[in-house]
Amino acid sequence: MYGGGASGKTFLIAPGLHYAGPDDPRLDRFCRILAAAGHRVVAPFIAQYLALEPNAAAIAEFTALADAFDEPPVVFSISFGSLLAFALAAERPHAVARLVIFGGYADFRDTMRFCLTGEHRDPLNQPVVLMNLLDHIAHDPRHRGALVAAWRRYVEATWGRPEMKARDRYVPIAETIAATVPEPVRELFLVGVGARPGAWQIAEPALAVFDARALDPSPYLSRVRGRVDLVHGADDDVIPFEQSHALAAGLVAADVGVHITGMYGHTGATGARLAALPRELSTMLRVLRALA
Repeated sequence: MYGGGASGKTFLIAPGLHYAGPDDPRLDRFCRILAAAGHRVVAPFIAQYLALEPNAAAIAEFTALADAFDEPPVVFSISFGSLLAFALAAERPHAVARLVIFGGYADFRDTMRFCLTGEHRDPLNQPVVLMNLLDHIAHDPRHRGALVAAWRRYVEATWGRPEMKARDRYVPIAETIAATVPEPVRELFLVGVGARPGAWQIAEPALAVFDARALDPSPYLSRVRGRVDLVHGADDDVIPFEQSHALAAGLVAADVGVHITGMYGHTGATGARLAALPRELSTMLRVLRALA
């Protein structure tokens, strides 16, 4: 928990999928900024999100946190943490003051498809998609643990470093890790990280049979009430901004604001064109008012 002044608000953070959770330097910095402004910030470590394998247990763990607050917090979600925020607001409406959703998703399968085939996607997320589909992908089960561990080592070596999105930077790292991967699953490891082609050909049939019900936010959306601010980067390379418009369409009982900005991507600030700055600053002022 990050301390704040007695007069500030309480924020409960629904983190995204990240192996470091709130220890991710970007999330830690954001929480410290809120705390410095006088707010109390609670950023939990959700086991399934740390493992990069979200499931229904993550929702139960996050929802249980609502019992710890004396008054309803503002729930602020990041990326795939939007599922946790919507579930809490639907199941315990009186436990949430309002929602602020950064880069949320409406359709899990469409989002996974974008992660593997999107024109402007972040290539570093590919192994996490295959990790979650692994039950439906042919592989030698004797080496499953080693394969998943190798994908995780790759993620830890590349995430949070924008320069690693270039193929000539991430492939050498993948090949170095591949040398430690058991031979029967080595090629799958390399395909999974994009060092070899074929990830979509493997993932498409697996995604078709994958049971995504536990990761589907749509059953919760119509039950969410109160204020919801949907903030999304126009250049988001993990979850496309159209997903926020789809969320807004499903939040039929909520007071929804949609804020699409070119000043932020999925993982940080991006440059806005000079001519667009007045509009972008106006959007960011609305976002700041949502946090105030």
